[in-house]
Amino acid sequence: MPTPADPDVSALLSVRQAIDILDAEPVVPRIVRLPLGRCRGLRLAQDVVSDRDYPPFDKSLMDGYAVRAKDIAAAPVDLPVVGVIPAGHWPEHPLEPGETMAIMTGAPMPAGSDATVPVEQTQELGAEGDVGRVRILTSVAAGYAVARQASDMAAGRIVLARGSIVDAPAIAVAASVGAAELEVYARPRVAILGTGDEIIPIDQAPTQSQIRNSNNPMLVALLERLGCDVTDLGIVADDEERIRASVQQGLGFDALFVTGGMSMGQFDFVPKALVELGVTLKITKVRVKPGKPFVFGVGGGEGLRASVPDASVPSSPFVFGLPGNPLSAFVCTLRLASRVIVRMSGGMPQDRWLTGRLDVGLPANGPREFYQPVMYRQPGGLTSRQNELPSIEPLAWKGSADVFTLARANALLVRSENEPTLPKGTMVRVLEI
Repeated sequence: MPTPADPDVSALLSVRQAIDILDAEPVVPRIVRLPLGRCRGLRLAQDVVSDRDYPPFDKSLMDGYAVRAKDIAAAPVDLPVVGVIPAGHWPEHPLEPGETMAIMTGAPMPAGSDATVPVEQTQELGAEGDVGRVRILTSVAAGYAVARQASDMAAGRIVLARGSIVDAPAIAVAASVGAAELEVYARPRVAILGTGDEIIPIDQAPTQSQIRNSNNPMLVALLERLGCDVTDLGIVADDEERIRASVQQGLGFDALFVTGGMSMGQFDFVPKALVELGVTLKITKVRVKPGKPFVFGVGGGEGLRASVPDASVPSSPFVFGLPGNPLSAFVCTLRLASRVIVRMSGGMPQDRWLTGRLDVGLPANGPREFYQPVMYRQPGGLTSRQNELPSIEPLAWKGSADVFTLARANALLVRSENEPTLPKGTMVRVLEI
């Protein structure tokens, strides 16, 4: 649990202040025009409108016989079959009173008809000369088994709104209205850079003083979930010149995430490198636990944008400096950095909040807003009671390096600054992860 002693917090930004700064930062998403098949998962930068009525004609919803409902009101009725209308073919002539036409599912209704009698409710009688006859066994109302023209969508109506995500159903809609290409917001090109002498690649065996690089792959997964095209720049040692060179490379992307090297230690070189490379730092520390040394900056990287494929973004890159501990990096990305990242792909930040009852009581919180891993459980099973509320199980807090507890959690309990004791059963709000 967080400790109340933290003497330097008064000079830090609150989480709310940090969010306000992030939300106020202008973001100009990049718009590209892509073939429909390459748009899955992206957000629309345009409204897609219907090119014609859907269906474009009155169509039969069943295999059967097109009729005038008033002609079969006294069913059973025998009618001459004066034509056959397959799907994809236009009727050759109107339907006259006292006639019927065989019709297939999806075929256009002939002029003069107003209903389809399902084939199961008919009986073929054979031909009289060149004309077949059918017995209609049951009467139906006008409009039966008929989809009216424009009943699904009228021409010119918006079928997919700007800002919506192009998923599988949206692709079906776009294809239906002939939108072979779409204007969409491009995925932000994001680079991730890890720092630290103690960090080694995940395929190497660590010595007693080393740890494997869990931050970079975790952030790749999280940022891809947020809609980014992510490049992992690997790990750079705690060397001032090497860090500067690696940061300079990262500034050629739309956004750069750097983990580690953000505090006030002897080997924390990242903030200095950012400033020297022209980045304006707008946030340097936040009253959040885990995650106090969170950095947000804008600019830098002049002349580097063309080094990234298709980097035609006029705006300056965004830079996010994250603490080196995995839980801190995760919380800062999910709660803070995502406010900008989501807007870069044409979306709006929307935290996924859930409420439930605490399984256990919790002591008072310290002076920093605290994000504790929890298990959120919906009621269910044979023993659940009617109107039972979801439960919140706080998981043991083992520090900001504890990725194992994070992996067990499905939400984060948000404790406000200096929040008093929370008794068991208290209704609390958690952030879904």
